[in-house]
Amino acid sequence: MNTRTVFNSFNLISSVFLFFSLVSISYGQQGVSQGAWAVGLVRGLGWEAKGIPQQPALTDYFDLLSGRNFITVDLRDYKTRLGKLPDTITYKVNVQHSGRYRLITYVYGNPLMFTIDNEPTASSTLSSGWNYEDMGEFILKRGVHQLSITIPRGGSIGALYLSSYAENAIQPEGGWVAAKALDYGTEARTMALAMDVAGQLPVRGQIPSTTKAGQNVQEFVFQAPSDPVINFSMTFSRPSKGYVMVDNSVVVPYDTSVEQSFQISLKAINLSQGQHIAYLKALSGQAPAAFVINQHNDTPGAFVSLMRTKGFAMGFAYQLVPLNSAQASLGQFIAMVTKKTPQNAIYLAAMPAKQTELPSQRVLRTYHESISPMRPFE
Repeated sequence: MNTRTVFNSFNLISSVFLFFSLVSISYGQQGVSQGAWAVGLVRGLGWEAKGIPQQPALTDYFDLLSGRNFITVDLRDYKTRLGKLPDTITYKVNVQHSGRYRLITYVYGNPLMFTIDNEPTASSTLSSGWNYEDMGEFILKRGVHQLSITIPRGGSIGALYLSSYAENAIQPEGGWVAAKALDYGTEARTMALAMDVAGQLPVRGQIPSTTKAGQNVQEFVFQAPSDPVINFSMTFSRPSKGYVMVDNSVVVPYDTSVEQSFQISLKAINLSQGQHIAYLKALSGQAPAAFVINQHNDTPGAFVSLMRTKGFAMGFAYQLVPLNSAQASLGQFIAMVTKKTPQNAIYLAAMPAKQTELPSQRVLRTYHESISPMRPFE
């Protein structure tokens, strides 16, 4: 037997030993369900008090993490008074699903102010034309909330949306399933999305799109594979400033004047499977000479590899996570996202040894309709 054969045999034996060592970690131990893991994430992130109603269901926790919901506030009854006098209008908004909602507005002129319940007031910027703006994120529990809009003289508003649809979705591929056992791939994926580090995954390839151009606006329609992590890369021939809006739900600004070159990549976002529309509006300068949609390597194994680089102990992607390991990962995760050691441990509920598989409780309510910023007032 030559040296190479001995070496290969040693590698094979080592790999088999490592596999059975990892599998034995979970053998005979209690596991964790996706439902229990979702509750642990919400509590660890400090979202339970503001985002979960008094009589909660597991779907409230799934909604708060995953989003995929979209609310349009109807402003048509106010349009005759817009911009004439300073005024404050108030709406009662029925939020049917708990979530981390981004307030997206379509505004004009002098800055408008927005307040939801007792949250700090958000203000738009001075606008020389009609533009979409992201007013920030609001954690809203299921129920009725009060929205106030203060419109100054010379200011106007055309549309207002509350969206938890795409940018900050935290969920397993295909959605949460309450009674399904947690595996390392799901644990890694949900932590990476919650930590907003999915953009560090390597790029797998490009997603094709069709393009339609208007005045200072380009529209890109593309078909996304199963729950991908994507980002937009753009190349400009001269300085430009503007934003990309995805499905009327995510506004991602860009400004090449703060970059080292005219080639920039916007932050990664997590989309659902299906058709999507991205609108790019140049507020100054020209539209990009090239617009590329990149899909990152978002396989379970890629997420596991990424979280190992962050210091998390991970088994194989499809190996079930034992309770003690999930508990340790949750504590480490909380310390990293809050920048401090948790004062009180958050304990995960163990998965019963015998459990009837519950019906799938997936959160995949995707918003499909679209109101193009190319035609805001038809």
